[in-house]
Amino acid sequence: MGYRWSLASAILLFLLTILGALVVGLNAGFVCPNWPLCDGSLIPPLKGLVLIEYIHRLVAFLATIFIVYNAWRSWRKRRGDRLVRNLALASVLLLLLQSALGAMIVVMKLPGWFTTVDVTNSMLILIVLSAMVAVGVREVREKKGLSHSLANQQGNGYRRLALASAWTTIAIVLQTVIGGYFRHSGDSQALFGQHSYLLSHFEHGIPSLNQSVIMLIVHVGFTLVIMAGIVYLAFLVATMGVHRTPVALLILLTLYQIALGIVSLQTKLSLTSDTMHFAGAAAMVVVAGYLWMIASLEQKPRSVLSFS
Repeated sequence: MGYRWSLASAILLFLLTILGALVVGLNAGFVCPNWPLCDGSLIPPLKGLVLIEYIHRLVAFLATIFIVYNAWRSWRKRRGDRLVRNLALASVLLLLLQSALGAMIVVMKLPGWFTTVDVTNSMLILIVLSAMVAVGVREVREKKGLSHSLANQQGNGYRRLALASAWTTIAIVLQTVIGGYFRHSGDSQALFGQHSYLLSHFEHGIPSLNQSVIMLIVHVGFTLVIMAGIVYLAFLVATMGVHRTPVALLILLTLYQIALGIVSLQTKLSLTSDTMHFAGAAAMVVVAGYLWMIASLEQKPRSVLSFS
């Protein structure tokens, strides 16, 4: 099976989420008022915001090809492995849902907050693709005889690591969803008396300042939950001597996210800081999802990867 196609698919989807954040920041979601065509044309005049949205759609098309091919390839090579079959199927089903959500938002001119559903689904696809990368990496290690020799002796440790990774991943996704709603509902801009994003979705109201502050507090509060999970993960990997790299990345990304969150507020949601902040959230989902799966696989290194 390998992991290169899964990794390439995950990278493309990661880039797509960044482009999506850029489209949101530029209020360019409806510059192409229909779907899949852009203003009734397959190739519209490529200038200004239309160019940004068109690139977003092209990358989405390319990511679709990669994800579908990766699912088919994984299924064909590992059709006897239930885990691989389920992950491949999940990636395609979530992709179809993502396409439907994107089309609905454009065609039906849905309100800004609904874009949070689109963000949530994209995070789920990232987790699935990260899990497929982990399965491929584990398979390569098995073939090269590089799997952890302490897997059997540290069974309880791996179970704790897998469980902690799962809860941390869920917390990161929830914070990303809350952050997405904070942005797409107009609450974040309302902190500064702005509402350009809602206007781009044909909404003329503006959320109350109290509501915006509450959402900000909830969003920031989840940072403490995530930090607690990552500290526990750091303790586990330091004790076990395994998977230190992904946990180190999570620590660095958490610090990066805290810094970017502060910068975003200080700059009143500047396009650069806001987009980079969302990119950091997506990166955390990828790393946490990978760690969750690789730790789960270590619990039963043979039975999980068997072909029977």
